[in-house]
Amino acid sequence: MFIDAFSQNTTISSIQLGIRGLMRRHEILAGNISNAGTPNYIAKEVDFEEQLAKIQRKLRYGEDIELTNTDEEHFSSNANTVLEAKIEITEPERDFITNGNNVDLDREMLNLGKTGMKYKAVATLGKKFFEHMQTIIRG
Repeated sequence: MFIDAFSQNTTISSIQLGIRGLMRRHEILAGNISNAGTPNYIAKEVDFEEQLAKIQRKLRYGEDIELTNTDEEHFSSNANTVLEAKIEITEPERDFITNGNNVDLDREMLNLGKTGMKYKAVATLGKKFFEHMQTIIRG
């Protein structure tokens, strides 16, 4: 029963979604950077923060949300342990720079740095949360 309560924790769900979204954003930014000189390449962006905020509000107020397990080997419980929020990949409206390519290398590098800082902050939050849980479990 402890596992069920643990798996429903909004902090864990938020950390998991944050890490997943930031990892996906990093992949997309790296792809944009590596294709900065590719003719006709259209830059992509990742947006998941609005989805995360929406899910957090629903969890906070006890509203129904769609939860699914992403792997059969994850905890099996009625609580469903892993949030499946939609991480949107879009092609932003930007001016074309050269050869039909719209990658702004300075912008991509700046966003890559911001993504790295956010990832570190979320990972630190997760580490602190689990350290706190260890302290509670050990007594």
